[in-house]
Amino acid sequence: MPRYQATLLIELKDGILDPQGRAVEGVLKGLGHPVEEVRVGKVLEVVFQAENHLQAEEKAKAMGKLLTNPVMEVFALEALKELP
Repeated sequence: MPRYQATLLIELKDGILDPQGRAVEGVLKGLGHPVEEVRVGKVLEVVFQAENHLQAEEKAKAMGKLLTNPVMEVFALEALKELP
């Protein structure tokens, strides 16, 4: 059965306070990098088996939905590739 690697990005919804992002933003500005905004999220790379690309995409989206707190986070399937 083919193996796939999904890259899931989980980040806070717009309007949700992001204290980690603000801390990183403050550090970058303090080091002379004129950034406008920093948002901190999570990147998950998950390897799993699926029958085909369509099934892999469905599984990846189901995992993203399961791992996301829908009250304050959103997820995106950033990449999905079949592994050799």
